[in-house]
Amino acid sequence: MLAFSEHRRSPPALSQIRPGMGASRNAVRKLEDRCREAGVKMTDLRRVLLHGILEAGAGATAIKIWKTLRNMTDGHPPSQGSIQRNLNLLVARDILRRDVSPDRLWHYSIAPERKGRLAVTFVEAGTGRKIPCRMPEVAALLRRAAAEHGLAVQAAAITVTPVPATGDADIR
Repeated sequence: MLAFSEHRRSPPALSQIRPGMGASRNAVRKLEDRCREAGVKMTDLRRVLLHGILEAGAGATAIKIWKTLRNMTDGHPPSQGSIQRNLNLLVARDILRRDVSPDRLWHYSIAPERKGRLAVTFVEAGTGRKIPCRMPEVAALLRRAAAEHGLAVQAAAITVTPVPATGDADIR
């Protein structure tokens, strides 16, 4: 029977990170929040990977991240394939930035946060009147829905109609 050195039988967990080897809890929590906002489900593997990305530093290659994780988990890192798939996902969701060096290696760093707010506007169907929606929950929902399809929302306009009088329909 062949033995694969990179094959894992159980996913890595935060408890496997050696004491003093993980990244700052605050920095990891901020990245986790960005992942959730972008529609990325947080798994144990992704949490451990976020620690490795932060510990490896800006401009790290996938191999350097893997070696960092190997040191952090006492020789039991996730497979390189799992790391690469998750790095690709984080790049696609605009959480990480991937740069290519002249020697054709991919280097990863944390993408800057978008500073601009998402502008959501209600447009009344009959009159065309525009009403700004100042509910961050709506913006977060639209971002998550778009991220599930690999998209990013720049602005949104929702066409609305006036609510019928209270005697016309029971709308709650």
